[in-house]
Amino acid sequence: MWVVLGLSVVCALLVLPERWGRRAKRKRGQMAPLFKGTGRHWRRNYGRRSFLRLGGATLLAGVLAYSGADEAAESFHSDSVRSSGTDRLAHIFKVFGERFWFVNWLLVAAADAWWQSGSFSRWGRANFEAMVVGLPLLWTVQRGLGANRPSSDDGSPRWRPMAAPNSASGHTFIAAVPWLTLAMRSGKAPVAALSHVASWATGWSRLNDRKHYLSQIALGWTIAYNAVSAVNEQPTTKLPVTKKEDVPS
Repeated sequence: MWVVLGLSVVCALLVLPERWGRRAKRKRGQMAPLFKGTGRHWRRNYGRRSFLRLGGATLLAGVLAYSGADEAAESFHSDSVRSSGTDRLAHIFKVFGERFWFVNWLLVAAADAWWQSGSFSRWGRANFEAMVVGLPLLWTVQRGLGANRPSSDDGSPRWRPMAAPNSASGHTFIAAVPWLTLAMRSGKAPVAALSHVASWATGWSRLNDRKHYLSQIALGWTIAYNAVSAVNEQPTTKLPVTKKEDVPS
């Protein structure tokens, strides 16, 4: 609980103006609606490119689930990698995939829309938008495929539609969104590379804790990637056509 409160306070402080002595509130005409652009983001997230990417990830997940690779990876990690040290590390990483982050990014997005906009608040707003467009698909895949956890009674990763809500890792999705947003917005190759690696950290924690198989982590990460891409993709603008009479002679 203290970790949750501490992280939320840090996010709240980062939204404050850079100069403490000046509270520059937005004028009414400068306010950007909270869900401005959400419809466009939805269309991108549920477009052909995203579904092709998700289809490839689903095919890979099916191969992992039905070939025995999921069980082999989970067994290897449990027997040869997991230790008290990895358990402590996984406990830290798991926090970044908790549900409270949705509310946290909602508050940051609201501050960006109605109070003051800055680089941090715009990043948080993009995180919130990505979660808004990606969560319905995440829930559909989780329950639709119906796979179970490694720690469940049968421990099978095979798909049984509507049987269980564990086919895609929700913790992986929530934790990957801010890292992937940072990667796509940074403009610096080293930062983008490190952010992509960090986006898998919470997914690894779920493998370490025997809460998800590798295929389920991959699906959760892919859904996050699609959602972040839909929000941060720059619209292509057509150059104006120059008329012949406009060209100086």
